[in-house]
Amino acid sequence: MLDKSIEYKNVIMRLDNCEFAVSEPELPEGFSFRFFLPSDVKHWSSIETSVLEFDSECSAESYFETSYLPQIDELRQRCLFVLNAEGTPVATANAWYADSELGHQTGLHWIAVRPEYQGKGIGKAVTKKALNVCHSLEGGNPVWLHTQTWSYVAIKMYHSLGFNMVRSERLANMNPKNGIKRLYENDFAGALQVLKTVMDDEYVAGLLKTAV
Repeated sequence: MLDKSIEYKNVIMRLDNCEFAVSEPELPEGFSFRFFLPSDVKHWSSIETSVLEFDSECSAESYFETSYLPQIDELRQRCLFVLNAEGTPVATANAWYADSELGHQTGLHWIAVRPEYQGKGIGKAVTKKALNVCHSLEGGNPVWLHTQTWSYVAIKMYHSLGFNMVRSERLANMNPKNGIKRLYENDFAGALQVLKTVMDDEYVAGLLKTAV
């Protein structure tokens, strides 16, 4: 869930060694993984709206249909879901990429877990599963992700998996909400200042120490 009570700053993170690609991530009992099916557009939209990424499921669905659905063959091998015991998707992640003037960047997109299923290790599991997919499809490339200070809880999870904040490099997004290619500006220094308001000083010092 995004915490929009604090200032928004871009956070760019990168994992240089995808060590999680050698083992299958563990899910809680009764949960399972599967890849995208055409019927999942509504599930994806519901999950992302539930964590406040979109104002409505309708706008989320419209975005997905414009930005991802034309690449359905890619979705079938890159867009993951976690299903509950009833077979309903409750979490998602995309093992995606961007080709721009910054070069080829393997990246994770739209990692989200429905609020009622958070705190069970599902977010970490679906992230690790997406990293496995990145390794399978993209080899040993570094894996990038864009997040924001609003997602400071997720930043801790990403950092625990080996992602480090990037000090100055930028990240391309070929699938933005407005349909126009975007290069994320790096708000490294400003983001650290905001994170100090919601994280303890020792943890923020660790983010700074491991930044690349």
